[in-house]
Amino acid sequence: MLKMITLLLGMLSPLSFVSAAQPDPGHTANAQTVRQAVQQTPDRFSAFDTMNGVSLNDTKQEVLAHKGEPLKVTPDPFTGCSAYVYQDAAVVLCDGIVDYVHVGAAAGKMQINGSWIPLSKYRVADALGQPQFRAEDGDVYLRGHHAVKVYTDPETGRLAGVDFFDQASE
Repeated sequence: MLKMITLLLGMLSPLSFVSAAQPDPGHTANAQTVRQAVQQTPDRFSAFDTMNGVSLNDTKQEVLAHKGEPLKVTPDPFTGCSAYVYQDAAVVLCDGIVDYVHVGAAAGKMQINGSWIPLSKYRVADALGQPQFRAEDGDVYLRGHHAVKVYTDPETGRLAGVDFFDQASE
């Protein structure tokens, strides 16, 4: 019984001997570099202002000025919104204002605030840092009131698409 209590106390107490160990200087530099990179990653995108050149504050006229004429426009009779489909994204407009932007995996890359990111789960996670939420269908990254959701195909585990939206509207 005494051995069991000693084992439990050992597991619960802080590992004071770890701090006394002197790490290899080369490993310290590498660990520090990795720690700095991880800490700096989310700062690259301290806000989500645009995706593929479109802001959530853009009007229909501004979208057309930025992106040109869409390949097609698909109205949704239930919501009254319309999806303006472009080569690199679908821009959904409701009441003449951008509601959200969707980038499918087939696009191969997305642009956030002017920076291009390849569309793979690992490259997106590397660029955006740790997600604030994990859902069954993907990860959610929040910056202020704006959010980016990275959808994952449940069968393959690969990135299926990305949405950019105002989290207050969801």
